Amino acid sequence: MGKLPIRASKQPTRLQHYLYIILREIFWKVTGYVSFDNYFSSGHIHFGKKVAIASGVKIISRNHDLYDVWKHMDFKDIYIGDYCWIGANAVVLPGVTLGPHTIVGAGSIVTKSFPEGYCVIVGNPARLIKKLDKEKCVENRSKTI
Repeated sequence: MGKLPIRASKQPTRLQHYLYIILREIFWKVTGYVSFDNYFSSGHIHFGKKVAIASGVKIISRNHDLYDVWKHMDFKDIYIGDYCWIGANAVVLPGVTLGPHTIVGAGSIVTKSFPEGYCVIVGNPARLIKKLDKEKCVENRSKTI
C-alpha cells in the first residue's frame, strides 16, 4: 500500500492539548462534576457553572469535511449553560448551545440548540420531552454534585 498523505491542520500542539486537559481538570474541581472516559474536542467549548457530565460523554466542536475526510472543518463554538446535566454516552455536536438547567438524556445525540434551557431533551436527534419549572430548579448549592 502507498503512504497516506500527511496534511497540515489547525490541530493544537501536544503542549496546548495537555495544558487544556490540566486546566479542564482544575476547572471542574472548582465548578462542577465530570466523570472519567469522556471526550472533548480541544477547543471552543464553553461551560457554565456547576455542569455535571456523566461517563462516556462526547462533546465535539468540529467535524471532518464531507468531500475530503482528511480535512477538518472550522471549529464551531459549543455552549453548555449553568447547571446542565449531560447523561452517560450522550454526544453534543458542533455549534450547539444548551441553556441553563438543560438535562440531556443518556445516549442522546444533540444536533441542535436549546438555548432557552430549563428542559429535558432525549433521543437521536435530541428532542424536547419536558419543560422544567424555573421556580423549582435549585441553584447555588454550597456542595458540588
